[in-house]
Amino acid sequence: MKKLIFDTSVINALAADKDCDAMIEKLGGAYQMVITHTAVAEVTATPDDTKRNLILDFMERLLKFGICVYPFQWIIERQANAYQADSKTFEWPNVNVRFRELEQEVVSRKNINLVSDKTRQSHRQIDRDYQQIFATAKNPFEALFEGGDGNRPSLPELFDILLGEGGAHLSTGANLMERATGTHPSESEAKDFIERCPPFKALLAALCVSQYERCIREKRLESLGRPGRLDIFSSVYLVYCQVFVTNDAGQYKALKAVAQLIALEMEILKYDEFKATLFGLSAR
Repeated sequence: MKKLIFDTSVINALAADKDCDAMIEKLGGAYQMVITHTAVAEVTATPDDTKRNLILDFMERLLKFGICVYPFQWIIERQANAYQADSKTFEWPNVNVRFRELEQEVVSRKNINLVSDKTRQSHRQIDRDYQQIFATAKNPFEALFEGGDGNRPSLPELFDILLGEGGAHLSTGANLMERATGTHPSESEAKDFIERCPPFKALLAALCVSQYERCIREKRLESLGRPGRLDIFSSVYLVYCQVFVTNDAGQYKALKAVAQLIALEMEILKYDEFKATLFGLSAR
């Protein structure tokens, strides 16, 4: 069966949908559900106890035909360590990313309700920090373009530059590998890992999309959306499904851009599109 991922926005929408029961019945016969740690963490951060537990009840129903997967940063760490252990035989799909303990927690909720406030505060601070990185970098980029010929690279051109020889994101990739493994790879090793590990390449593409959108894109060009850190780094999960569904317009645009950059063959759908497809209808 196809693997299906719902963004938190979809989980919230579907849990409140009058057609919820009918949709779950259809989902169970057609898909394997993949519930990301990001989705569980965002639900955990829901301030209202009653609403949080109602959504968790719904997620528990989805788990009857699904699994949970690790946080995106843990996935990258596990992939990097597997590559370092034996780069010659490394195959990224062979690295187990199932998070069984999280599946148990969604059901038992021994800790989720206890850490709700702390999780919400942490998410806010992390997102502020992420946005500040690009806010700080914007003026230097503007000065760079004003001082040159004024031409700004397209998103694909930027991606090629950043991951090319001596590129900033090639260096970033090497640093992330070192953080995971404790060993700094050569540039050739970093490039090899990037090309052979789609989750890692998706992460770097997500950084590229954020940098382009927040620091480089000409104002006259259409925005790619400005999703926060958790939403844009959900790019890592794209390679673990055939269908990814979101109810967030900004995330939809950004993830579509990531998928195009890394030539990923899978579907990214809006909630209404997916619902119509599920029932064999035409989306409005």
